[in-house]
Amino acid sequence: MPDNREIIIEATQRLLQSHGLARLTTRDIARGAGVAEGLIYHHFKDKAELIFEVVLERVRNTKDVLQNLPLQVGTNTIKENLEEVLHTIYRGHYEIVPIICSMFADRRLHIRMLEIMKERNLGSQKAIEGLTVYLAAEQRLGRLSGNINPQAAANCLWLISIQSAMNDNLMENAVNDTDVRRQISDYVQTLMAGMAPSDKTGKIKKAKK
Repeated sequence: MPDNREIIIEATQRLLQSHGLARLTTRDIARGAGVAEGLIYHHFKDKAELIFEVVLERVRNTKDVLQNLPLQVGTNTIKENLEEVLHTIYRGHYEIVPIICSMFADRRLHIRMLEIMKERNLGSQKAIEGLTVYLAAEQRLGRLSGNINPQAAANCLWLISIQSAMNDNLMENAVNDTDVRRQISDYVQTLMAGMAPSDKTGKIKKAKK
């Protein structure tokens, strides 16, 4: 049986969809959760911390996948591993796009969210570090080109997933899971193939002056 903290988070998730962040009050949340408003502040310092927990809940699968990514080094193909990671990142962030946009519209809330991330040592950079470590390990195994910069590649992969999720959500694009996976597969394939021409031996040709 869920405890009061979980009930409050679940109620907040539902109300964010119907009310939006700007109009949502802790009184609304308490009413939706069927608890006293004071109980919210027993579990969370303020509304910002509660919203932050909702965001974390939405991207929990992303965190889990990235934490387990090192276990995938040397297994499957790099393309398969990256496609699964990017798909998880896309799905998690697709759901939180409205919350993130509302946060940026509220300067005080935005600042408070940054404070919470700093306090907990969280942020996108941590996720990108996970991707970087994975790519560097695959590179050491010889499964990834030595010409690749793992950190730059990780940044590209992360930003592609986030930007795709944001664009599809904000533009209300009608996409299904098959379309998303195909799109991600194309992105990964393009990045892994590179854009510089190579000769028959596979060496990258020098650009003509």
